[in-house]
Amino acid sequence: MRLAGKTIVITGGAGLIGSYLAERLVERGARVVVVDDFSKGRRKNLAAVIDRITIREADLEQAAATARALDGAEIVFHLASRAYGIGYSSQNHLALLQHNERITNNLLDVLVRRPVEHLLVCSSSCVYPDDGPDTVGELPVFCREPEQANWGYGWAKRLLEQKAALLARATAMPLTIVRPFNVYGERYRWVDAASQAIPMLVKKVMDGDDPVVVWGSGAQRRNYMHAADCAEAIATLVETGFVGTVNVGSEDTVSMLDLVEMICRLADRRPRIVTDPSRPEGRRIKSCDATLLRKVYPGLEGRIPLEQGLLGMLDWYAAEFSPVA
Repeated sequence: MRLAGKTIVITGGAGLIGSYLAERLVERGARVVVVDDFSKGRRKNLAAVIDRITIREADLEQAAATARALDGAEIVFHLASRAYGIGYSSQNHLALLQHNERITNNLLDVLVRRPVEHLLVCSSSCVYPDDGPDTVGELPVFCREPEQANWGYGWAKRLLEQKAALLARATAMPLTIVRPFNVYGERYRWVDAASQAIPMLVKKVMDGDDPVVVWGSGAQRRNYMHAADCAEAIATLVETGFVGTVNVGSEDTVSMLDLVEMICRLADRRPRIVTDPSRPEGRRIKSCDATLLRKVYPGLEGRIPLEQGLLGMLDWYAAEFSPVA
């Protein structure tokens, strides 16, 4: 699919992944419309393309606002959702489900009346069950419960996938469903105790915590992908006309203890590191079988290495928390 000249709407387009996606689509010559309520997204994330995009501030929980936000769309990348760290998710299952369901239903109400040339919806690796294989392929997700620590969010994303698939069948609209694994990056917006793992651990180390407390056993392993790589991957999926469901991540994993040690080394800090088994840790291993993704997106092999990305997160900390002169 040729993206140049297309009017492309990105919901959640000022957020961590969405802002990088806006840049990638502008580079491809698209007319980019960023839709965001700026609860987590930030205008400064769009600084590189701010004069070449249209911004529509909208609360997608409101039906009329959603209809206005999608006006004129030829392609839609639906990234908007409420996603937080495991500490918040494990205590707010119903609230996360309800919020994301309202957005999903409003989106579908508009698109069933005004189908687009291609729809991409952003799901999550949280749709997978805890007792699945260590390295997860694109499994069907209505056989067991989603990841328990993110149960409500996982169900919201399962329902998003199913409703989008029904919409695509009813309208013959091409549909791409992406299931990103753990995405991080220096455009992350800090949300205190509800923040995700990498920004949370970077802040603990840089704040001088001693000991630095790692939730769970510390042996849990995660696959991490920088948001810029995730954005390039999903732009490429639509550009190549991929229709179907695909994981976005890779097989490489790092334990949480090794991750903290890496952050400490890069920051030249030497705190004690302890674990707290009473706190939730989620699935023991989250590793992505990226075989299908590689077929469509060979650029996966050139992704940003974790150490390089963590150096960027140290810069994020300095920008986010340094006192204003």
